[in-house]
Amino acid sequence: MPYLFTCTHCQTKTLVDDRYSGQSGRCVTCGAEIRLPDFAPPETRAAGGARGVATRGPAAWQLGNSRPMVRRLVAAAVVLVLVICGSVAMVRYGSPALTSIQTNRLRVQSIRNIERIASALNAYAADHGTYPPPVIRRPDGTLMHSWRVLVLPYLDQKELFNDYDMNQPWDSPSNLELTSRMPAVYRAASSQLYGSDAAYFLITGPGTLFPPAPASDPAGSFRPLSPGAVSDDHGQTLLVVEASSLTSNYYPSWLEPHDLDVTLMQGVIGTSSGREMGGVNVGGAVVATVDGRSHFLSDQTSPSTVMALITVSGGEPLADDVLDR
Repeated sequence: MPYLFTCTHCQTKTLVDDRYSGQSGRCVTCGAEIRLPDFAPPETRAAGGARGVATRGPAAWQLGNSRPMVRRLVAAAVVLVLVICGSVAMVRYGSPALTSIQTNRLRVQSIRNIERIASALNAYAADHGTYPPPVIRRPDGTLMHSWRVLVLPYLDQKELFNDYDMNQPWDSPSNLELTSRMPAVYRAASSQLYGSDAAYFLITGPGTLFPPAPASDPAGSFRPLSPGAVSDDHGQTLLVVEASSLTSNYYPSWLEPHDLDVTLMQGVIGTSSGREMGGVNVGGAVVATVDGRSHFLSDQTSPSTVMALITVSGGEPLADDVLDR
């Protein structure tokens, strides 16, 4: 009978037919290499008696010893079966199975996005000595540019960066024309293909990586730190987080300089759009820490723990596995 296989990488569940017991392929959701366990009774496996053996005429061949073309065909067959079995799971187990597959797929995409953004932020810090300022202002207070523009070269978006006019504010007519060219890495995995509002934000304010700038600095709202200025565990200090759109504009733009303000946060994930992290993925929020690693922070995490993860020098005692539960 079919085996309900769970991908160890993305936790997607799919039904797999007995004939593919013990074979290898790629997960249809996350694309990672997987190996199916030997779940089928010996009498129902393909002829040959050994794991991964099938027959072709009088001769038998093993998956591990077959020619490259044959191996590719078998791997493609396994992927096809996983796709078909996803549909079987929907029919046999109902909508919860389908919902679980979709939830895991979106979470995996969010993790990939935030890892790229964290890498870009750390690369910027390596080149400039500090993380990018969340926003650059004119002396008169005019909002000019977001950090999302400043790190474009580190996201393989040099051409887009060059097309942005640094002499004009983000909402100037020339710059707003770039709204439709939003890099996919900034878009929530669950949003429409052509959405233009960002889903990834910094957390700014006292005690964070992006504290307020001195009053004597009229062009800067914040004074970003360097990774070396973080005295808390780098693997337990948040660098960038996922949140639902913070903008109130009817036509949102990823160019708009807006982020989470720690002074407005209560640390309750997914409860307040525009103030708290979360609200994009079911059950919590995807986050990345200063060391560049990604995590899924459950919405059951206590507010005190969430706020402790935000500070850079709080010295709060946190369990080693607080981000891996």
